Amino acid sequence: MARSDLYEYHEKQEYPSHKGAIAGLFIVFGAFIVLGVYSLMELWSMYETDITNLIQTVSPLLADNLWLLGAALGALLVLSIIMALGASVAAKRLGGTLIYIGAFFMNLLTWAVPLFLILTGVIPISALGTAWPMLIPGLFTLFLTLLLFTVFKDRVRRAGEIIKLTGQVTLDEKGTFVPPFLTMIFTLVSALFFAGIMLVVIPDGMNLLLGNVELTLENGWPFAIGIVVYLFVTIFFYNFSYATTSAITYIYMRGKDPSLGDGVKASLGVVGGLIILSIMSVIVTIIRMIIQAVARRSQSALGRGVGYAAEGVIGWVWALINYFTIPAMVAEELGATAGIKRSAGLVRKNFVDVMIKETAVRWGFGVLAFMFFIGFAIGGALFGWFYSGGDLILTILIAVVFTIFAAIPSALVLRTFDIVYVTLLYVFIRRKEGDFAKTAIPSEMGRELEGAYNRAQNQR
Repeated sequence: MARSDLYEYHEKQEYPSHKGAIAGLFIVFGAFIVLGVYSLMELWSMYETDITNLIQTVSPLLADNLWLLGAALGALLVLSIIMALGASVAAKRLGGTLIYIGAFFMNLLTWAVPLFLILTGVIPISALGTAWPMLIPGLFTLFLTLLLFTVFKDRVRRAGEIIKLTGQVTLDEKGTFVPPFLTMIFTLVSALFFAGIMLVVIPDGMNLLLGNVELTLENGWPFAIGIVVYLFVTIFFYNFSYATTSAITYIYMRGKDPSLGDGVKASLGVVGGLIILSIMSVIVTIIRMIIQAVARRSQSALGRGVGYAAEGVIGWVWALINYFTIPAMVAEELGATAGIKRSAGLVRKNFVDVMIKETAVRWGFGVLAFMFFIGFAIGGALFGWFYSGGDLILTILIAVVFTIFAAIPSALVLRTFDIVYVTLLYVFIRRKEGDFAKTAIPSEMGRELEGAYNRAQNQR
């Protein structure tokens, strides 16, 4: 049983206060933003003519009407929200069907190239004895698919019901999209700020980042501070937005009607823990960067392989043990270390469900993302055809540009759905542990979840 619960704080409208931690965040974020804005203004003053000439070369109309950039970006963001809500409707109605479609496409993608090479005779069947490694992705995906739809079919069925519930939550609580949406914007802006600071504020910052200048103690300390601050503000903003969306989902699932403000208050209630968790993540990221840099400079293929493998394992383990950390911190008002321990325990007891989320469910969500790319490509082709008066080359070019921009709504949906799904899985696990009985799961869906859960338990 949790020692405290977000549900109780929401009932009383009294959330924990961490004014000191918030003041520290204002200082760090303020310094980063001020230096970033200053750096970009300096760069603009130095390269304004070059930038204007480049835009003029690409599009004279755009150069004379720069406001069109802002209008296009605004239209793209609005379209992203509309399509995200459409994805919620699809998730609510299709549920587990998305998993089956996703499994089909994953097998198609992993087998398409090997089968094409074999059928066209590029790789003779007799040569498969030496070319067999190219079959590994397809064999692994096929094995995983068979395992999911036989041994773990009841768990996959339950995952499909949680996908439906994910769609329902995001439709009923549209505020769940806002924090990931702001994170996308902040990630882009912070990257621009960081690049500007590297070029303007930190001596040889960009050359150090690219490895063109030897790192010394004299030139390394400002570079190190810049890297650490950039990583911290980016990771913390992501963690805070994750906590906000997770809090909205949790309060909703406990039968209340939360607002975006309630999610923010809940995140501020554990802001100290989020700061510590972000610092831990920065340390892990820097360790991975160092290992990657050492591996890149290794003279042997074995050394590079071991280094890259070690870096990947560290990242995978860190992500796995923190799978439920933020939902647990927000819902149970835990600190960072307690949240990590709680998450690690939940992952250990529910490892199969976590793996299903990271395979079958991710494939299903990928189907929704693929639909965005197809929709944007078709829309871009139609726009390009009418805009160019039937010019095929320009039509294809515009369709490609539209397809690239489809990454924005795709990333928004995948990030939001991931957070909501993991929080729903956390809620379901806690309900089965007996922490609470009342949730907002519809009765019919609840029976499906319970039935799938009980059948999966009997298979143990």
